[in-house]
This record gives sequence, structure tokens and C-alpha cells, in this order.
Amino acid sequence: MLLLVLPWDAEAEASAEWWYLRRWLIGEARTVFGEVEVVAEVPADPPAHTEATLVLRSCRVLIGRASLRRMREKLMANSRDGGCGAVYATDLTTTGPQASSDLFTLADFEQAEAVWLGGCDTEASTLPAAEGVSPAALLSPAATALCASGERIPGARAGLCYEFIDYYGGERADVLPLLPPDLGAESSVLEVGCGRGATAALIRERFGCRTVGIELNPEAALAAESRLDRVVRGDVQAVEPGETFDAIVAFELFEHLTDGQAFLERAAGWLRPGGRMVFSVPNVGHYSVVEDLIAGRWDYVPMGLLCATHVRFFTRRTLEDWLHAAGFDRYRIDAQVTPLPERIDALPDSLTPDRESLTTAGFYVSIFV
Repeated sequence: MLLLVLPWDAEAEASAEWWYLRRWLIGEARTVFGEVEVVAEVPADPPAHTEATLVLRSCRVLIGRASLRRMREKLMANSRDGGCGAVYATDLTTTGPQASSDLFTLADFEQAEAVWLGGCDTEASTLPAAEGVSPAALLSPAATALCASGERIPGARAGLCYEFIDYYGGERADVLPLLPPDLGAESSVLEVGCGRGATAALIRERFGCRTVGIELNPEAALAAESRLDRVVRGDVQAVEPGETFDAIVAFELFEHLTDGQAFLERAAGWLRPGGRMVFSVPNVGHYSVVEDLIAGRWDYVPMGLLCATHVRFFTRRTLEDWLHAAGFDRYRIDAQVTPLPERIDALPDSLTPDRESLTTAGFYVSIFV
């Protein structure tokens, strides 16, 4: 049996995204180990039938069957040789050409994983005890007990993982230039889907304005209340803020709404004359999604272009049609551009590829009223 140590709190419990990743992880682990039991903390005394313990740093860590299989093989080999009882996974965000980059699709991860596993010298990448910190570690039962006591255990690197960003704690400084420059002490800004309030708090700090948030996750909303002037808890498609604002911001929200157009029309009524709404949405025409479709794939992930909770998908054309249908004619759309790989840029003109769309991971939309 594999013991899966997965940190889990009330915020994760209320998150459909992290529940999706949890179920996916269990499925991958069962493929390799068979039986899987999930616990929240490293046990000092693992159950007698435990083969190994997979310790994840957070509920945001993705690790697949290929890496788990390699880590299991390495752990078994170490045990036979009398070696250490720990094997660690390297975080994709800290290694290789993808370092510090977003994970666009599951295929992106699998391709990077195949390259890494194919070229990794696990003996040369052994972690000293003082550096035995990784988003994912596979431990023998004896090493599990030592880990529970706080001891750091040296071990080889034999797998690859990816830790998604803090979904509810992210700060979006990139959108500050899109806000009205004359916001000040007499202004009010609403952030829809404010998470723990990091972005709205940044807006208040930068402009000195009053900030209000709306948040579905009750635990994230509770944390936001200490940072913002006011927080409304609930589904934005059902709640009302009860006041008007000089600006409304919403980042990666509309693709999650069952009737985003109705909400957009309603939210326009929350803006004061001369106000502005700024939001962002992903572009389903990005090369990573197109490439997956050519390969017959459409894999949901916890966060990103194909987030498991997306119910609406946009390109520039459909976004423009959507805005016009909602009655908005004064708007600006700015592309969030990513580099285009040579293999995609080399597509023949006979396919009439829209290279602007292929390079666009998402759109910033500014609506002026």
C-alpha cells in the first residue's frame, strides 16, 4: 500500500480545483502501487502493510505515474543495497527550459518529464540531508518514521513534479497599468473572485482607494476580510455588492461561470459613470491547446488554459462577439503573449494558421462605460 500524505485544509476542502487534482493523484498512484490511503500528516508509525509513503509539500503538487514508477524502482533498489530510504522529485518550475514557466497542458508536463527521466543521472543529483526538501518525496516505512520526527533524509532525485501557484493567494501586479490612473482616496474598486485578497490589497496600497471583494470559497473570503474594506461571500452569479464602484476587476473568472454574459451585463450596473471593468480570460486558441487537439488530446488540469472547472472557452473572435452581444462597444482587448515554438511557427501557410492567436495565452479586456 502507498500512504499518500496530502496537506488538506478547509480552503482546499472548498476548492473544486484541488479536489480534481486530489482525485487525479490518487488515480496515478493506484496505477503504480495499487492500494492508496490518504492522510494529512506524516505518521510516526506507518501501518504495517505500508510499502512506501509519498509526502507532498502542498495540495497543489502534480506528480504522475511515470515519475512515481521511477521513484519506486529507485527506492526498492536503494533498499536492496542497504542505502537511504528516500527518493525525491524535482520541481519542473526549477529545472530545465521550463523553469519558472507556466504549465499550459498536461502534455507539456509529460513531455518535460520524459526528457528529464531520460537524461537524469539520479546518482549525481543526490540530495544531502540538509537539502532534503522537495515538493514530493517517496519514503520507506523506516524513513517515514524519521521524517515524522523532523529528521531530513538524504536521497536521490528520480522523478519530476510540478507545484501549481497558490490559487487563492496570487497577486496580479500585471493588471495595475490597466486600471484608471485617477483612482484615489474617494474611489472604490471591486474584485470579483478576490481569493485571499492579495490583488485587491495591492490595488488599495497603490492607489489609496477603498477595496471590496466577492469570493466563493468561504475560507479564502475569511482571510480576505483582514486585508480589504469589505468582502461579500458567495457565488457572484447570485450575490449583490449593494454599492457602485469606479472600477471592477475579475481575473480568470468568466470561463468558470455558467452564464457569464448575464453576469457581465449585471456587473455593468455596479459601475459608476465613467467607470471601467478590467478582466482576463484564457485563449483556447493558444498553440499548446491546438497542438494537443492535433494529437487527439484535451486533458483537464487543476489550473491553466484547460482548468477542470472551465465551462466556457474563448478566442479573440468569440470574445468580441460575446462583448457585442452583451451590449458593449467601448472596450480594448490586449493579448498576453508567449513565445511560439519553432515547430509551431513552421506550420505551412496552406493551413492558414493565426500566429497571433497561437502565441496568445489569454486576453486582458477593458470595458469603458
